[in-house]
Amino acid sequence: MYPFPTASDLQFLVGKSLEHVRLGFWQFEFVFEKGSINVEGEFEHVDSQGVVRGHNTGVNRLAPIYVHHIPGQTVTTVSVEPFCLTLAFGRGDLLRIYSNEGQFACGQIYDDEGRLIPF
Repeated sequence: MYPFPTASDLQFLVGKSLEHVRLGFWQFEFVFEKGSINVEGEFEHVDSQGVVRGHNTGVNRLAPIYVHHIPGQTVTTVSVEPFCLTLAFGRGDLLRIYSNEGQFACGQIYDDEGRLIPF
């Protein structure tokens, strides 16, 4: 629905540990020490070996989920393209979250002060 904000607006995630990954019927929630990201659209987990696994896509909606490797890891960098947010973690894993220009929101980011940022 919306492009992501700039990487400088999301720097509050750097240094934060991912505490939980919560699964909902249509949603994944990535919960940090402070702040969270709710993903209702597509995302990819790239493990430290470079294996890419897409999640929450029409084709892969029922595929196994491999995000159990990232809780407990700390975000080291945040990079942003207009419709792709990439979080890099301390052990080499990446989480790529996608947005689009469609009619519906693909998710929300809650910053460390609880402000809502839709994407």
